[in-house]
Amino acid sequence: MSAHFVWFDVTADDADRAREFYTSLFGWSAGDGAGGYSTWFSDGGQPWAGVAPAERAVPAGRWVPYVVVDDLDAATKRAVALGATVVAEATQGPGGTSVTITDPAGAHLALFVPRSS
Repeated sequence: MSAHFVWFDVTADDADRAREFYTSLFGWSAGDGAGGYSTWFSDGGQPWAGVAPAERAVPAGRWVPYVVVDDLDAATKRAVALGATVVAEATQGPGGTSVTITDPAGAHLALFVPRSS
């Protein structure tokens, strides 16, 4: 199974404040987002993170890393068998499909299959 991080969401009730904080703290480049994101962060090139609105499944103030998996259904079933909880069923996004889980300790993680080119 593949398992590398490819994207990060930061959930926020105040997207402008989150954008200002991270660009001021780290000097990240920030641009207008798309697909439900108010902001995308980048190193001046390809975006690698976005500010997303807080939701019931993922409250404000959380970073959610996205990990590539080969088979979303199989990875979700395996995660649940190992003690994870699904907090958001399969969701289509700009780059692919994800299922958001919490691990047994409560940390959020998105299992992700990129859109085919």
